[in-house]
Amino acid sequence: MSSEARDREPSGPVDGPPRGDAESLRKLLGQEIGSSRWRIGDKLPTERELGETYGVARNTVRRALQVLEQEKLIIRHVGRGTFKAGDASSVTSAFLPSADSLSPAGVVECRLIFEPELAHLAVARATQVDLDRLAQCLRGGETATTVEDFERWDGALHEAIAQATHNQTIVAMAQALAVVRTRGEWGQLKARSMTVEHRRALHAQHANIVASLIDRDRDAARTQLREHILYVRKYMFGE
Repeated sequence: MSSEARDREPSGPVDGPPRGDAESLRKLLGQEIGSSRWRIGDKLPTERELGETYGVARNTVRRALQVLEQEKLIIRHVGRGTFKAGDASSVTSAFLPSADSLSPAGVVECRLIFEPELAHLAVARATQVDLDRLAQCLRGGETATTVEDFERWDGALHEAIAQATHNQTIVAMAQALAVVRTRGEWGQLKARSMTVEHRRALHAQHANIVASLIDRDRDAARTQLREHILYVRKYMFGE
């Protein structure tokens, strides 16, 4: 083990939560993830190892991890493990004045400038894990039964594209922009404008973007990302 890895190991025994308390474990793991123990992209211990470390059952670990994934503190790859993601709330202040000052229309306008240009790096640097994550997000959107679920997978897919660049500044900026999705105004706009036809169109656009990234076609991916965000702007704001 390298000295750098040892520096990120806990320095002493961990005081675990009461057995069976998934919420306490979630809070404790959230604190660990927010500390310097793991860096963004680091792989976390397995469910079994976490259960042994904190003295809880594996299903308790699984419930805690599910909430942490919903909070976008971790990314879980089936068959590969759990990885630390960026914390959108912690990076917002580094790049943007405050979440409350962001308008949905302004964020979409910024995304139109920002996201299509990620295609070049994502095509050049995406690993198989990244491509699998994109496919997972695409499947999640396809099977979502509510607008909220579809929106969650939509956001996860766009964040996965940023993650595929393996540029942590880009990832932090993308997560900061995504904070607007947590605000009520965005949800209300989505609920009013999300018809069955719009959802089908969005999923088809997502599928084309993912296919181009998998095919390593950066020009097609760039064009499709731009057309996708223009479509979002049009149906949400009439622009």
